[in-house]
Amino acid sequence: MDMIEGASFGDNEVHISHLQFADDTILFLKPRKDYILNVRRILRCFELASGLSLNFHKSCVVRVGTKLLEEEDWAALFRCKKATLPIPYLGLPLGGNAGIKIF
Repeated sequence: MDMIEGASFGDNEVHISHLQFADDTILFLKPRKDYILNVRRILRCFELASGLSLNFHKSCVVRVGTKLLEEEDWAALFRCKKATLPIPYLGLPLGGNAGIKIF
């Protein structure tokens, strides 16, 4: 079942789907509309099953190598803001420097 797929980074194409610490989560997805819709559905199921509400007003969509229009659509779907790298994650800037090879 291919509902979502993480993104690939670096020359060795390291696959990353998420970073998570306590109640903070970052999702890395290939820019496919069906993956984005599936994530929204999964998150809605989580809300219904747990009785918890996700803070989409504290969430953001970050575009990396995709079309600006897609970013607009995805931010509207999640009712969240758009952001650019670096973004704060656990109090530290999360972003990349294309000139540095890590992987």
